[in-house]
Amino acid sequence: MGRIVAIAGGHFESLHKINQYITALAGKEKACLLFIGTASHDAEGYISAIHSEFEGLGCVVKELNLTSEGYTDDEVDSLLDQADIIYVSGGDTAFMMNVLRERGLDSKLKRIYETDRAVLSGISAGAMCWFNCGHSDSSVFWKDGSIGYGWVNGLLDIHSYAFCPHYDERAESFDEMIQEKPFPGIALDENAAFVDENGLIHFISSDESAKAYLISIQDDKLVKQEQKVVVL
Repeated sequence: MGRIVAIAGGHFESLHKINQYITALAGKEKACLLFIGTASHDAEGYISAIHSEFEGLGCVVKELNLTSEGYTDDEVDSLLDQADIIYVSGGDTAFMMNVLRERGLDSKLKRIYETDRAVLSGISAGAMCWFNCGHSDSSVFWKDGSIGYGWVNGLLDIHSYAFCPHYDERAESFDEMIQEKPFPGIALDENAAFVDENGLIHFISSDESAKAYLISIQDDKLVKQEQKVVVL
């Protein structure tokens, strides 16, 4: 088993302590972080912000720009092999999942997790990669210019939960939709993160008000269990 840090959402300033946690979890003096910005269509501003944040934390930062550059399979494998941390961006979830599957990142990242070669991390859309499915406002759900919510299949299904980022903004929609699922959901407020350290699951946050929930249907009723969150 491997290591995962799945962040619900937030900004670089509010998430700095979580990013420190990710860097420390890599266990390297100068960790190499590979940023996969596919969900943001490799937005230059996002890439620059990642460089500034994680280079400030002592990392070497590289990018895998799948929407703006062409790579051979060998080049993709080389970047993955160098990484101590893999960080997947937020953005358009369904678009990202399709591109990553087309390039074989689902099987490649699964092997990295199984061999514990790197910390797998991501925020919002990027956090959904490690779960069965995610509650998303991806562009495939937009109608008449308004934002709609729906399920997007995860990339790896390492954890068989329906994952909801930004739960403090989406609670009503997620609670309604979880009743369609035959398995429980994990819902996190902004600035909270799900952590898997070699099979040991816990929750962290950089904000004492951020909460985490395990949500399930029992006897046809929605049951919401607040989880312990360690504030960094």
